[in-house]
Amino acid sequence: MIEAAPIAMRYPRCNLAACMLPWTENWELDVAAFTEHVNTFLQAGYRNLYVMGTAGEGYALSDRRFQQVIQTFAELTVGEGLDPQVGVIALSLEQITERIACAYHYGIRMFQISLPSWGPLDESETMLFFKSVCGAFPDCRFLHYNLPRVGRIIGGAEYRRLADAVPNLVATKNSSTDYARTADLLKHTPDLQHFLLESNFAMGCSIGECSLLCSQAGLFPKTTWQLFQAGLDDDLPELFRITALLHGITGRLFAHCQRRMIDGCYDKTFLWLRDPQFPTRMLPPYLGLSDEELQTCRAVFDAEFRQIP
Repeated sequence: MIEAAPIAMRYPRCNLAACMLPWTENWELDVAAFTEHVNTFLQAGYRNLYVMGTAGEGYALSDRRFQQVIQTFAELTVGEGLDPQVGVIALSLEQITERIACAYHYGIRMFQISLPSWGPLDESETMLFFKSVCGAFPDCRFLHYNLPRVGRIIGGAEYRRLADAVPNLVATKNSSTDYARTADLLKHTPDLQHFLLESNFAMGCSIGECSLLCSQAGLFPKTTWQLFQAGLDDDLPELFRITALLHGITGRLFAHCQRRMIDGCYDKTFLWLRDPQFPTRMLPPYLGLSDEELQTCRAVFDAEFRQIP
């Protein structure tokens, strides 16, 4: 019997860390806090980091602020053995390509892009978007952030058409916990590296090769690496044990919060629980947790979860 040839992956399997942006009281980047935050991930063994996804407030930055963040991030992460990634979120194709060019100037070659969200793109417009953005930077690689906020979700069959037409589309980021959708991605585009959150990484590993993006990496760094290693080892019992553990913690920590908040509120709280000096401010008009809500989170964390590495 002839064995099937191994799939040539477009991007290596990895554990990706999302960096948050700390703001001063005057709403400027707290460079010292940001530097310490990024270095903490590097010291924890991360070689793949990204900045300015949704949790990293990539939707909220002016061009001036974007350039400052990228310059600081690149100074910390562009180097041998590291593969930094920059998220680009904007309403226009022109602004997206301009911001990619800005980050390119500072040495970034891996980008996380999402579709413009003012009006949902149809399939022809989506193809034009990827050909235009990725084609303008042929020596760069692109991860597509597949999220409902843009008005449509790309499925496996459409990803196959996009991947065949755009050779430097190398990865996706998907947060769905739906088994059918996860299986659809891995079935149609096994050559793309699919980054899954802690909620569906175990599910993805039961189907094929995928990578991890854990929102709780800053809160439980060793546990996050254990989850990733379990995926490498095809250890399904350990994968689902850690998945259940992390899922239960998130619900317990924020059970007292009565309003729905934007992603970064939760992620910055995770960092603050380990480092009380990390600012939890969110760029206006978005509001983070109140002081009272934060203290409740800390009380729950200290009583129930601080011992988890």
